[in-house]
Amino acid sequence: MADLIAAMIALLGADAGLAAAAGGHIFGGELPASEAALMPRRALELHKSGGVSLTGETFVVHDSQRIDLFAYGATPREADALAEQAALVLRLAPRGVHAGVLIHSISPAGGLTSGRDAALQWPRALRSFQVVYCLEEIYP
Repeated sequence: MADLIAAMIALLGADAGLAAAAGGHIFGGELPASEAALMPRRALELHKSGGVSLTGETFVVHDSQRIDLFAYGATPREADALAEQAALVLRLAPRGVHAGVLIHSISPAGGLTSGRDAALQWPRALRSFQVVYCLEEIYP
């Protein structure tokens, strides 16, 4: 099975400007404990989230998945700016293979929020996307 989160991390990390802005801190699922001890600082974190599959009643080996992108920063403004930069990279991403996953499209999926993490009070911003991708890993 294709690892969509790994593909999204690879896609974001391939953009030199964004990778530099995030300090190379791009993660999936959760921040590693070693990173959490250094927060708040610039970092990106990707999570699968809810949403309706666009291919639910078909037999195609493609699917859609909502992905939430969290951006962190030293201030809410810094987190929001990093989120906007990452969102632009995702919006402009052409169809292609990233970390063995064929991604057809990435579209904004709803509004945006910014502020502070409720539990830890780290400044963060959220952007959501709908990703259409192949369920089977693509080999070069």
